[in-house]
Amino acid sequence: MKPEFNSLFEEIKLPNGAVLSDRLGVAPMTTYSGNPDGTVSDEELAYYRRRSNIGSLFISACIAVSENGIAFPNQFVAFKDEVLPRLTQMASAMKANGNKAILQIQHGGRQGQPSLIKTNETVAPSAVEGPAGRPTPRALTSDEIMDIIRDFGEATRRAIEAGFDGVEIHGANTYLIQQFVSEITNRREDEWGGSLENRLKFPLAVLAEVKRVAEEFADDQFIIGYRLSPEEYSEEGIGYTIEETKILTDRLIDGGIHYLHVSLMDFQKLPHNDKAEGSIVEILSEKIAGRVAFVVVGSVKKPVEAVAALEEGADIVVMGRQALADPEWTEKVKQGKEDEINENVPKEMIGKLDIPGPLWERMVKFKMVEIDEEVEV
Repeated sequence: MKPEFNSLFEEIKLPNGAVLSDRLGVAPMTTYSGNPDGTVSDEELAYYRRRSNIGSLFISACIAVSENGIAFPNQFVAFKDEVLPRLTQMASAMKANGNKAILQIQHGGRQGQPSLIKTNETVAPSAVEGPAGRPTPRALTSDEIMDIIRDFGEATRRAIEAGFDGVEIHGANTYLIQQFVSEITNRREDEWGGSLENRLKFPLAVLAEVKRVAEEFADDQFIIGYRLSPEEYSEEGIGYTIEETKILTDRLIDGGIHYLHVSLMDFQKLPHNDKAEGSIVEILSEKIAGRVAFVVVGSVKKPVEAVAALEEGADIVVMGRQALADPEWTEKVKQGKEDEINENVPKEMIGKLDIPGPLWERMVKFKMVEIDEEVEV
């Protein structure tokens, strides 16, 4: 291995004492490939096992914590004990090479799909119409909010029972938790809305419940992470800014998270309202100030880019699309064969990467595969 990549393979200790053997990992990616009953499929088990040697922090696709929170076709679910046997197999597959298996827990909110939900409706902090013509969700009652908070706790309990090393609370990508933080989607006039203080109550309540359950059922090494989108600017308006995210970051750290995961398409992205403070990663790294581990994703394809992300302020770099295209990425770096890393799937590797069918179809759609357009996949 070239010495300039040594920093990628340094140990890091999380605030709870858990040790990660390197600074690499796999980002959460939706597979659209669960079984019809909400359990993990055989295709998914093969997919996770194949990518268990990329890095020490392996974060799963998001699992739905509530019946009214399903966001994707064939999403796996955490709201019934019947899913535990397959979840246990999934945790084992993810940990096949000694890495930490993290279950990402999520509620879709207004981003859910009514056709996948028994009540045929979506719920959200407020009855604000969703994007792309999605139906207007029903505003949650106070009792329902408490029920969902408990669902996050129950999902954590099942993650512990299944053998996962931790959970990641999904507070990003415009799902329910972010909807509570955002002024666009949270127009409540009760204790859960209005001021920033009130809009942050839901994510902090979820964290408190997850932490409570972890303290009751897991040991001190159980990892609690939180993923956030650093700012929200859309056609609907400004949901929150990087300045408000700094406040949330402090509250999450005070609440007991062990790592913060920022969701980005590019780790060098500048904030929307650029005031020359640096990139989003630099700004949040300065705010975190080493109190917890900082996990970063976004346009990392080659090891030089992973090193650059560490230099930008990340503690751990996770890869999404790159983990799909080349599950042998880390081994190639260790063997000094980084020039052989595939940024897209070459023709000769089609059908050899243990990628579930529905996920493969999306990869073809987004041109992550080197095939002729007329080839039927």
